[in-house]
Formats: sequence, structure tokens, C-alpha cells
Amino acid sequence: MSEFDWRSPTAYKKMQNAESADFAWEYLRRNSDYRQDYRNQQNIGFGSIVAADPTFRQRWGFLFAADPDQAFDAQAIFWAPEMLPTVLRVGSGRAAAYWRPYDVDVGELSGADLRRASDGWHAVFRLGGATHRLWLQRLPAKSAPLILELPLDTDFDLQSRAAYRLWSAIGKRTLAASHSSLPLQRRQRLILAIRALDGRIEGNSYRTIAGGLFGANRIPEWSWKTHDLRNRTIRLVQTGLSLMRGGYRTLLRHRHGAMESTLRAE
Repeated sequence: MSEFDWRSPTAYKKMQNAESADFAWEYLRRNSDYRQDYRNQQNIGFGSIVAADPTFRQRWGFLFAADPDQAFDAQAIFWAPEMLPTVLRVGSGRAAAYWRPYDVDVGELSGADLRRASDGWHAVFRLGGATHRLWLQRLPAKSAPLILELPLDTDFDLQSRAAYRLWSAIGKRTLAASHSSLPLQRRQRLILAIRALDGRIEGNSYRTIAGGLFGANRIPEWSWKTHDLRNRTIRLVQTGLSLMRGGYRTLLRHRHGAMESTLRAE
């Protein structure tokens, strides 16, 4: 289903700025089972606007079925809170009188995509050069203080960093690095793996894929079966297949150790 020329690095240039959740979507949308499930959702009346049914949500991790024909930067991706820990829950408590809350209206944030699911309202928006996600049981009144709930659980570090980034964006401060930000080397590995995956989906051999990724002049004529590039290409394809078939979840809630174990062989 590749819409890119997997042989050309420039065809994947926009992924140089992608975050880990964006990579998760790019791998998943290449999954033929997901694509079929998405079509089935549309046939029974669900889609990108209407909330997905519970089975779809549990299987893929979406509140609203994302269109596999659209890239990460062409649509809002509504990951379920249980899938993406940086979805921030907006509480219903009342702010103390001595607080100095920001005047924030979620419904009027520039570019905000706000949708209703069975468990409340969900918002995806860009602010301060970053993507933020909120989960609200009900829409707050206009000019009501924004109160975030941060459970003291195993994902507290990820949620607190996401909350700090939102606070920084609202106050127009310099944003701290996101948990979704990827070091350059790791990002390059993910891009190589997705290019290898696209080449494999098209039905190409490992040798053809290696030539497309690393240059045909580096492919030996006689010792291919024992060449290091063959082994590296196979690992890249296997990594891409693993991420496409479910490993994308590690990109959504990754900690450095978990992602390194997925990519260290590359």
C-alpha cells in the first residue's frame, strides 16, 4: 500500500519530524487486518467522526477509527487513553480561590479537534509546536479553570511530562522534550525499517530491498547469502513487520529501554 517510493529517502522526509506516536500510526496503517477492520467499521456506520465500537477500540487502541489512507500529519489521531498514557484527563474539581488559573477554553483552541465518545469528550490540538491530547468527562464552562488529574501510577512520569508541556505551551514558555521525541539515530532506524517494510509489502526480495536502501553498488554478486547487508536488511524487515503487527504499542508508551530492545539489532 506504499504511497511513497521506498527507495527514495526524500519520500519519507516528513517523518524526520515525527514523534513516536506518529510512527506508531504509520506502522499500523500498513497492517492489512487494520485496513479491513476500518472498512468494516465504515460499513456498519462507524468512521473517523463516530466513535469506534468497543471491540475495535480494544483491538487497535482508537477512540475513532483513523483512515489508513491518510498519513499522521493529515488527520487527528485519537488514541484511547489506555493505549497512550500522555492523554491527559481533565478533572471536575473546583479551583481554590487563591489559584491563578489560565483563561483556557478547550473548545476554542486554535485547530482543536473535539469529539465525543462513550466515555466523554476528547480533544487533539497543536499548541506551542507540539500535539496535546485531553480527555474530558464533560465540557467545562467557558473560562472555567483547567484541572488535570495525574494518577500516581506507573505512567505518572509520562503523564507529568505531558502536563508540563501543556502548561508550558499555554504559558508560551519553551517546551521541554516530549516523551514522544526521538533521538536522531533512533528516528533514522525507524525510517529505515518502515522503508524496508514498504519494500517487502510490495513483494520485493531482501536483495532488492537492500539495494534500494543501501545502494546496488554495495550488494556483492557472489557472497550475498553471507553478507552483513543481507542480515541487516532481514532484521529491518522483521522489525517493520513486528511494529506493524502490534509492536507499535511500544512506541506509544515507550521508555528508552523498551524501544532500544526493539531496535538495537539495527
